[in-house]
Amino acid sequence: MSLSALLGTLRNRGAEWGTSDEEVLEILNAMEAEHPSLVRWPAELPVTVQTTAPEHRVTLSGSDVVVRPVGEGSRMPSAWKATHFRAVGPGRSLIVTDTEGIEHRLGVATLVHSLDPDEAPPLEDLGQPDVGGARWFVGFEDGSRAIVGQRITLWRPEGRRATSQELYKFARILSCEEGAEMHFAPAGGGKPVSLGRVARVVLVDL
Repeated sequence: MSLSALLGTLRNRGAEWGTSDEEVLEILNAMEAEHPSLVRWPAELPVTVQTTAPEHRVTLSGSDVVVRPVGEGSRMPSAWKATHFRAVGPGRSLIVTDTEGIEHRLGVATLVHSLDPDEAPPLEDLGQPDVGGARWFVGFEDGSRAIVGQRITLWRPEGRRATSQELYKFARILSCEEGAEMHFAPAGGGKPVSLGRVARVVLVDL
């Protein structure tokens, strides 16, 4: 981050010319907690890493990895289990090892954002106005995948390579627990919609 960008960020967080050194340090420590400069395996909190070359948003949550392509809205997110990732921070390559020992090189990190699950609203019985900036990855037993946010984007496999994409506006998420069917109440009324049996739910954004 450039000096001018840092000063602008400090001002946005309430720092002024009369702010004490201790108060500035508190702001900087809060910024470091939100956007850590270095994260090692295993991470204390889930993190989402923005990368370039290629551009991805990669969430590392325990052993769960979710990779969302940036700028290609029609592409389905990928997800797998990890056993390790190399220490990562801005300017470092994000390299994640899966359960078969294969290293996935996912680009160069530009920003790391910590995710505190306690700050996310519960997905179960969640009304659309209460979603805020939270996003969840939902993987289904039939191989379909969804991102749940202000709306639901669902990808379904079509053959070996193709996928179809569906968009849903919802009023409320009625159920979304691993091992059970996901149901939501559509916006505008109507019968609840089922998307399939849930295999995995991962918080990916706040």
